[in-house]
Amino acid sequence: MFPDSNLNVSKARHLDIGAPDQIVDTFADLISSDARLTIRFEDLDVQYPVTLALLDRDLHQCVLRASALRDLDSLLTQRLPFYLDIQYSSMTMSSAMMRPLKIGGQGDWLDIRAALPVSLKLTRQRNLFRATLERGMKVNMLMTAQRGGCEVEGRLVDLSIGGCLIAVSVNDAINFQIGMPLHRLRAVFPNSEVFDASGCVRHMRCSDDNSDVLVGIVFDASLADFERKVWFYVREIEREAVRLEAPIERAVAPSRLFNEGSAALEMEPLASPQEEAPVSLPLFDNVKSIARALGVQLINLQAGMSLETAVLCEQSRMLLSLLQEDRQALLYALACVEPHSTPLVCHGLSVAVRLADLESGDRTTDQIVQMMACAMVHDFGKILLPEEVRLHQGSMDDAMLSHLHAHVELLRFRIERDGVSSDMRRDVLLSINERLDGSGYPRALKGHSLNRLARMAAVVDAMDAMSRARSDRPAWLPLDIYRHIFNAGSQFDTASVNRYVKRYGFTPIGSLVAFSSGFQAWVMRLDARGQPSRVRVVRELTHNKRMNQMLEGEELVQLGSLEGCVGRHDSAMTPW
Repeated sequence: MFPDSNLNVSKARHLDIGAPDQIVDTFADLISSDARLTIRFEDLDVQYPVTLALLDRDLHQCVLRASALRDLDSLLTQRLPFYLDIQYSSMTMSSAMMRPLKIGGQGDWLDIRAALPVSLKLTRQRNLFRATLERGMKVNMLMTAQRGGCEVEGRLVDLSIGGCLIAVSVNDAINFQIGMPLHRLRAVFPNSEVFDASGCVRHMRCSDDNSDVLVGIVFDASLADFERKVWFYVREIEREAVRLEAPIERAVAPSRLFNEGSAALEMEPLASPQEEAPVSLPLFDNVKSIARALGVQLINLQAGMSLETAVLCEQSRMLLSLLQEDRQALLYALACVEPHSTPLVCHGLSVAVRLADLESGDRTTDQIVQMMACAMVHDFGKILLPEEVRLHQGSMDDAMLSHLHAHVELLRFRIERDGVSSDMRRDVLLSINERLDGSGYPRALKGHSLNRLARMAAVVDAMDAMSRARSDRPAWLPLDIYRHIFNAGSQFDTASVNRYVKRYGFTPIGSLVAFSSGFQAWVMRLDARGQPSRVRVVRELTHNKRMNQMLEGEELVQLGSLEGCVGRHDSAMTPW
């Protein structure tokens, strides 16, 4: 209604405004609003358009300006009382009776001075009225974008005849785009009653505390039967909200939808193996917090906003401090955070940390922070691609690849310029997909056009991307990645590849390895020779037994000799 008004606190469809200060504030909002104001007289059908020309807060009076019509002048000269009607796109307001105190003006208009009304009656339009779920009211939502597709769970925030607002996690929100049709929306009320609909994503934004993403849905159906059904749920939600806010002496019967005596259908989030494990992983919570902050930036980008370099640099600075605090613990925490974030965020974090690990050298802290900020978001432009490109399954032909490569230029104009130097943007953000032989994109640079940082960024990006599963192939093992990169001809800088392999080895932290005694384990730390010194054992193959045991140092002898990295064939076998 009014962006800064206290009246927004109430979401009731009908509201009587009687407090003098609220009436003054309401009139103050009218001065700069686009509301349509008219006055009408008792027993007359004619309405006369007016504007608010002056508000006198001290005297509690206003001046309404109207065209100097003869019949209106006659009515006002008789000092007849009138009513003020205020029409907004989503509601109407009608005043109590107002009496003209003084009539003035000149030429083509009349100025009507009157005392402010003692009350205003607000009525929201039924088709635009939204019933908001208050604290203690929980309605679970299930959303499916495609027929037969996976369901995303959310929480209903408000409901109207035309649509609803749903809170989903930052990670789940990445699955949606503005304009995306939703095959099914299912609301599950505490008494197990369900309401099904279909619709389309109208808008997306992060909640005030960035804990959730609020997805606005517009319903497809506009049939009378459907509207009556939705209006029933709207009224029941509003009734329950009133009950929860009512004083003790004025008890209100609960809505049957929220009847605590009913068999409630609670859909608590399923605990993943990571959440079941003891929470004792160093730096994991820190990395998870940074990943969430980047996820918010990704959602904002998708919603039409620009990436905030101040936020990116702040997260980069925290990530750099973790790298300096315990490099190996950070690398393992990055592997463990993958089930808790999105692929774009996880890939960006991994590239940023490894690039800083390899290329800090004699750079200043600010330069390293800017380098990491660019690396973290270098692929975020992919969220801006058309849905048929972004969600494409399988290998891509040349035409599809051309569309995919547009993500670099899309991001270039959607990231704030302050806080990151043009050199760092050029070497990381714009050149990370270039290749020495000119086969890269977006500018097909080659040879001496790419400096040392750009060359290393390309290697780190390619190595990490190949280690992740895609729709057209599983994740590659480290040895296979190294062979492919070395055999890629002149695409990659040999010195940069050698530095990478030497730094991370053939059983890098976060990889799944096999031992001769039939055990499989995640590598948590490496010794000075690049061999696993601490692992988390997750499977004993002889009896196909799942495990969760940490071993380190001499304890590793019982596992047998190290055979090398293996692929993960069970999605439940996660690092944490």
